[in-house]
Amino acid sequence: MSLAERVIDSKKLGKRNSVRIFIPDSGGTRFPVVYFHHGLGYDSLTPWAKTDFPVIAENYNIIIVTSDAYDSWFVNDITTGRLWEDYFANELPDYIEKEFPAASGRTARGQCGFSMGGYGAMMLTLLHPDRFCAVSTHSGSFVFGHEYRKDRPERAVYMKAVAPPGGRYDLFRHIKDFPWNEDNLPAIRLDIGKDDYLIDQNRRFHSCLSENGIKHYYSENSGTHSWDYVNEHLKDSLDFFSAQLSC
Repeated sequence: MSLAERVIDSKKLGKRNSVRIFIPDSGGTRFPVVYFHHGLGYDSLTPWAKTDFPVIAENYNIIIVTSDAYDSWFVNDITTGRLWEDYFANELPDYIEKEFPAASGRTARGQCGFSMGGYGAMMLTLLHPDRFCAVSTHSGSFVFGHEYRKDRPERAVYMKAVAPPGGRYDLFRHIKDFPWNEDNLPAIRLDIGKDDYLIDQNRRFHSCLSENGIKHYYSENSGTHSWDYVNEHLKDSLDFFSAQLSC
């Protein structure tokens, strides 16, 4: 396994940002890429330190990229001028495809993530179906941008500034309004632990997808909102991406 670390001097963020890149040892010339996003309170190293990702990834000819996202929720933040959506949707993939043996094009790019990162993966895929062809989430926090949570008053302040309900970052609204067709519809999967406190959000999002005729795979499994749960299902995501991505 080869796990590289880079620090990107990002124009979209106006600062330097840490990135970690897993590169397969199979000797291939170009590989598809999965962008895996951490949850709130973690960083680009966490998925590699908290799970068996380094071992599991060795069984796949896929480049895996993790990048610091802080508490950004992956949105363009007008209060700071840090364009997180633009960074993750365009600047980061362009950098990876320039510096590493990463295949370019929609069919070679996938999005994945846990909790806040699950929201980010889904949002980036649905808002940029021309850039990403598949998304898989673990315990996604899907109501960000859709409704205020009484247990997260500090988040309501942030949402009012950058992601008010009904706006660009409301995934429920986006699912209902977007003119999906066979050419731009990404492959979608999501899973959640039965004892996860976000299970209601996932059931509602699953229902929203179903009610709007969006084909997807959804599963509920034993487990809580934890990296242990993610670890149990990383292989499920990588199997999914192996079937969906192509160079």
